[in-house]
Amino acid sequence: RSPTLNSEEPIYTVAVAAIGAGARLTDVTTQYIDEENALASIGIDPWATRSSDEHTGQADRILYVGRDGARVHVKAGRVLVDAPGSLPATSVPKNSVTRIVLSGNVGLSAGARSWAMRSGVDVVCLSRRGSYQGTLIGANRGAHASRLLAQVALVGDHERRVRLAASLIGAKIRGQIHVLTRIARRDETVHVADTTAQMHAWRRSLTDARTLDEIMGIEGACSNAYFDALAACAPADVTFDGRSRRPPRDLPNAALSYGYAILLSECVGALHAAGLEPSLGIAHAPTDKRPSLALDLMEQFRPLLVDQTVMALLRTRKLRPEHGVVEAEAGGVWLGSDGKKILVDAYEAACQRSVTGALPGYSGSWRRHIAHSAQMLARAIAEPDYQWSGVAWR
Repeated sequence: RSPTLNSEEPIYTVAVAAIGAGARLTDVTTQYIDEENALASIGIDPWATRSSDEHTGQADRILYVGRDGARVHVKAGRVLVDAPGSLPATSVPKNSVTRIVLSGNVGLSAGARSWAMRSGVDVVCLSRRGSYQGTLIGANRGAHASRLLAQVALVGDHERRVRLAASLIGAKIRGQIHVLTRIARRDETVHVADTTAQMHAWRRSLTDARTLDEIMGIEGACSNAYFDALAACAPADVTFDGRSRRPPRDLPNAALSYGYAILLSECVGALHAAGLEPSLGIAHAPTDKRPSLALDLMEQFRPLLVDQTVMALLRTRKLRPEHGVVEAEAGGVWLGSDGKKILVDAYEAACQRSVTGALPGYSGSWRRHIAHSAQMLARAIAEPDYQWSGVAWR
């Protein structure tokens, strides 16, 4: 949804009066269909303080629905989630929803689909196992012609593309180092100094990289070392043998994959809002089969919003082995409904956390930082002399 409030909406008058009085909206509410297996929550992102050239927008409110057999529809100005069996239904005002995430076998009525497309409400589709399947986006949210042409030009400009790719991957490595250092600082039994020293060296070597293959090789080496170190930080009763996917082989990897799918969908939406085409990647090769530019954008946010969240849940025993579901035929482990609920709660809390100084001249929630970073990326693509910078952690 556009960050500009509609002056015809009642919330506009209220918001103007509240802001004029110095108020700031910081409420967070969460609502569930049931207390056992269902997942339908509203996450409210507090209004963010922005740089002077941006409009202050309505808070993001995200509806997660992850109960097999549930159905989302609209009626009388409300979004309704009908739960299967005798489970209670969920009802929220339509103007309180700016994004819907459907996970698994969840139905969406034609009326809900039409309303979402007209209203600029993205509908994200995830598989039951947590794979990102795609996003329904209204016609007014596509790439802008001028920015699409700039993206195509960048793909053909090897020197600029390598330079920007190095910045994107460098931001990710910096975040990975931060996660390991933070865990070690809080737990004296964790020793990651050798790993982080090597990662620092690899990150510095990005300035000498001359090809995308070199950059992605450095990224791969750092990620292997990082996940090996991260695995050593997991509780003894949790199996974590480094990064695995397609399928994930253990609970931590199942949680990471599910979190990455949600984060990827957010980045796809942020890129569309910035007028960019998600398939035209920079570090990740452009392709019709995946949103490569969204993968580029999410790199810097993976460590903070997903890796750190998953590790905190594991280390505090909020996410436990019983939250994983073993599927013998697929040979993998997937998050069960309870595990998804726990992870989404923690992920939303991380996204809603307000920060200052992570991006130059900008403050707000981490979710707002994703959107702002997409705008910065659009500028870097369009303006050869613009120096893009990733988020800096404290």
